[in-house]
Formats: sequence, C-alpha cells, structure tokens
Amino acid sequence: MSTPKLFRQLLVTCTVLIGGVANATSLTLPEANALSAGTYNNFSVYSLNLLKQCSDALDPRCLPTSGLTAQGGVQSGPGQIADQAVVLAHDGGASNFISPFATGSAVDDVFQTPTGNGPNASSSYTMVDGAGAFAGDLSNRWDISLSLLQGYLGLHDLVFLFDNNQRGNGVEQFINVWGQARIVDAAGHTVNGLCFEISTGNAGCSDTGPNPTPIASDYLPVVSGFCVNHVSGAAYAPGAGGCDADDYLVNNNVSTSNAEFAAFNKALNDAAKNINNGQYFLSLNIKYSGNNAGAEQLWICSTCDIGARSQQVPEPSPVALFAIALLGLGLVRSRANKQN
Repeated sequence: MSTPKLFRQLLVTCTVLIGGVANATSLTLPEANALSAGTYNNFSVYSLNLLKQCSDALDPRCLPTSGLTAQGGVQSGPGQIADQAVVLAHDGGASNFISPFATGSAVDDVFQTPTGNGPNASSSYTMVDGAGAFAGDLSNRWDISLSLLQGYLGLHDLVFLFDNNQRGNGVEQFINVWGQARIVDAAGHTVNGLCFEISTGNAGCSDTGPNPTPIASDYLPVVSGFCVNHVSGAAYAPGAGGCDADDYLVNNNVSTSNAEFAAFNKALNDAAKNINNGQYFLSLNIKYSGNNAGAEQLWICSTCDIGARSQQVPEPSPVALFAIALLGLGLVRSRANKQN
C-alpha cells in the first residue's frame, strides 16, 4: 500500500473516532453516601445541583465529581445528547435525536413525552408502543439488546440521566416518578430474578405482572427546592430565612436544557455489563404523574463513571489519535526506506 493512501486512511480513521466522541455526555460521580445520593430500592439517585455545591466545597463525600454545568446539571438539549441512548424525550424533540446505533439494531426508538403548559401537557405518563420491532422487543417498554448496550458503554458504568422540566414554584414543581428495569430473555421472561425498581416501596419489583401498575405511594416524589445539612446530609424544608449556615439550598429544576438527576444501581450495572448476559435484553418501564408542563427526558449516559476508576483505560483524545496516525505513517516510511 502506498504511503499517501495509508496516510489518508489513517486520517479518515481519526476523523471518525474524533467525531464519534464529540457530543458524548462525560460525567464522574462519587460513590453513594449519606450526602452524595439518596437510596431508593438500591438505586442511588444523585441531585446534580447538590453535587455541584458540595464538590465545590471540597467535601470528600462528593468527590470525585466532574462534567457538571455551572448550574449543577448536565446539558440535555438535542445538540448535547444527540449521540446518546435516549429513552424519553419531549414530543417535537424526539425526531431531533440521532440514534448512536445502526438502523435495524435491537433497540427501541425514543419514547415521546408530553410537553407544553396547555392541552398538550399531561398529568401522567405511561410508556405506550407496540411489540415486535425486533426479537425481544416487548410492548410498552424501552428495550435494548445487552450486547448492543455493552458495546455502547464500553468500560463505563450504566448511569441514567433525567431532566425534570416542571414549571411554577415550590410544590408546583413536584413530579412523581416510578421505574422498573429488568434483564429479560427474548420471550420477555425475567432472567434469574434480575429486576430492579426505583420507587419508595420496600420490596421493589413486587408487582411482576406483564404491565405493572404501581400504587401511588410507590412513586418517588421529585422535589425541587429544599435544604441539605452539610454535615449529616439530612434534608429539610427551607425556613423563612432560607437554609442554615453552610447548608445547601438544592434546586432540582435548574433549566429546560439541563438534566438534574443521575441514577445508578450497581447490581443492575454488573448484570447488564456481564458479557455472559449478552443474549438478553434490558427492558425499561417508566411511569410518572403530577407533571404540569411535560418535556421530561431520560437517557443512558455513554461515558459516565461512579467513583475513581484508576483501572479504566482512558479514551484517546483527538490529539492522541492524530499522533497515532502520524506514528503509523512514520513506521510505514521507515519500512519503505529499509526495503529500498
């Protein structure tokens, strides 16, 4: 192969690799503890606004934290998450998201959520779609092949990011969320009891019917404004004068273009990333109620990590990729000179 042709191929490879990581959401979160996250049926739920504040204060319980916006969130506009595995997006916006997976892959399209302050808004949301788009596709679920998900995540953790887009103030911004994640076979049967629920219920996955309908008390209330004690991590409502000295005033509805929450379940992460489970599927069932404006969004982060991951191989930077190309070109020239 001639040197110019090889050089062109190396440049093309670099361009593809550089372009492939251009928009990816990159986020590092600390291990869950009394301050950094709340626990709901073994799902750790992080308020990114709280993490921003306590990590800026260098509280070791909130470190390492990186990748957050100045407001304490993750950018969630179509341009920022166009290359992510988007589960939910507001109507009118879902078509703006470009799937990171090839056409015909074993993954559902984006589920559209309601939006608007008027007749388009809905007080509740339930996933509704047909089945059979691919082997293992269940009705009224967002499904993805685990082998596909494993390739998407690489060495990173399975982290869900949620964008709350309520309107109003105080209790008007509350929304109630319930979710269930299962590892299932192609027939929709739960594999080895691998069912995980984010809710306020104690049992988790107690409703194992084909279309679980959680009771109202199982929904997790997504509260917007409250205080968090900087020592104990206990939450309390702000008083007339606001939060106590050195405590954190948490805002869980920072803007329409920022995701305010991250959720992680270690057991689900380990099962989903187990290469021996590659023939199975991740099946998500999401419901929420009390929304007054809609436009909520949920996606699976492509490059998010929980805690320090020194054993993880870092992704090459564009500069490093270009250097690799130049190194390859140099080796080819060296071999050509020796042959001559």
